Amino acid sequence: MAIDNQSKFERIAEQVERWREELGVPGAAFGLRVAGESWTRGVGLTHVEHPLLVTDETLFQIGSITKTVTATAMMRLVEQGALDMRAPVRDYLPGFRVRDEDVSARVTPWHLLTHTAGWTGDVFTDTGIGDDAAAKYVDLMSGFEQLAPLERYFSYNNAAFCVAGRIIETLTGMTYETAIQELIFQPLNMERSFFFPHQVMLHRFAVGHEAGGRVLSPWAIPRGMNAAGGISCHIHDLLRYGAYHLGGGPPLMAPEFLAEMHKRHVRSLPYMAGCGLAWMISGSDDAERLWHTGGTNGQESVLTIVPQQQLAFGMMTNGNKGADLHARFNKAVLSEFCGIELPEPRAIASSPEALAQFVGVYRGIMREIELRMENDALVALIRATGAWPADDATSEQSAAAARCGDDQLMILDGDHKNTRADIIRDDSGEIRYLRFGSRLHVRQ
Repeated sequence: MAIDNQSKFERIAEQVERWREELGVPGAAFGLRVAGESWTRGVGLTHVEHPLLVTDETLFQIGSITKTVTATAMMRLVEQGALDMRAPVRDYLPGFRVRDEDVSARVTPWHLLTHTAGWTGDVFTDTGIGDDAAAKYVDLMSGFEQLAPLERYFSYNNAAFCVAGRIIETLTGMTYETAIQELIFQPLNMERSFFFPHQVMLHRFAVGHEAGGRVLSPWAIPRGMNAAGGISCHIHDLLRYGAYHLGGGPPLMAPEFLAEMHKRHVRSLPYMAGCGLAWMISGSDDAERLWHTGGTNGQESVLTIVPQQQLAFGMMTNGNKGADLHARFNKAVLSEFCGIELPEPRAIASSPEALAQFVGVYRGIMREIELRMENDALVALIRATGAWPADDATSEQSAAAARCGDDQLMILDGDHKNTRADIIRDDSGEIRYLRFGSRLHVRQ
């Protein structure tokens, strides 16, 4: 069986190298663990201007996969009796507030970890490199706008996980980074997992690139947001972490607490089965997949676990087309190892009248999306409105759009090709939001 699994991995590895070159991704590290055995590979270059070969020990940023690590640490504190997931955040952070006072008083750690807090979540203000960076970030959230009622909708929220990280600091008496080192990295033998550039730079590491190969800067995210996306590691540590969530690593907490993380707390999202505590969930009950992606400045990552198959697999890349490479890798692994064939989203032929109902401007903090009709077809103008890494980073792209389900849309071309979006209506049936990139955009 092991030989068969190895041959499957080698076939996929050959494909990955072809796809990487085709997509222009400078480098990638990837691997999988199944039935207790692991295979890993590194391909391409760490940095086009100062090139080193990527190996399976090259460090990449894993971005928002860090959120699942933050949630795992919080569940350890729940098991210890230090944290109640349904208690108000103010029980742990008495001064916490966002602009909406009612939400400030009622929001809980559960809301933080399920992306249901409802406030704007993509503010990347740098609050410095000191040990008070997380506290300063949470303090500035007092001005954050409420986009939706508490617990009503799933809307991906980086800031919520910064609050979670600050709760970890308060309960442990440590910085977030030190707490994760003690609660997660050390017991799981994740020896090459770091938060700080001065740690990463002692090892071979990747830098981000945009399409065309230009190196992107800054390299690190702000320290105050480490709980939302600050980890760098190599593929071995990523798979060790994935193995723990399969139940195959050193025990951190009792099985019922791990199961609580993997349970569908938010259900029936249009493009996935639901959301656990930080983990995204796809597939049916008998073929469930838990996964999370990560994106930093020119680096992309993904980790997927398939408990029924005792399979964990991941990929880390250092180019803006990395997500396309991940999608192909994921499809190949699920096909070879699980017999799962992921369907491609398909556009539905629609009348101009059916499409015209979606026309409007939808505004979020990172982007504004205008849906308009041109020649009886739906077009999306996607405008970047400024966010990390540069507050003045703005651009506009035009792309064809189409329906792919009831109140569901997809982008047909351009940088956002195959991105899914869904229309959310209020109780009267009026369109209130466009959820794009898993984030709510308010109709103007």
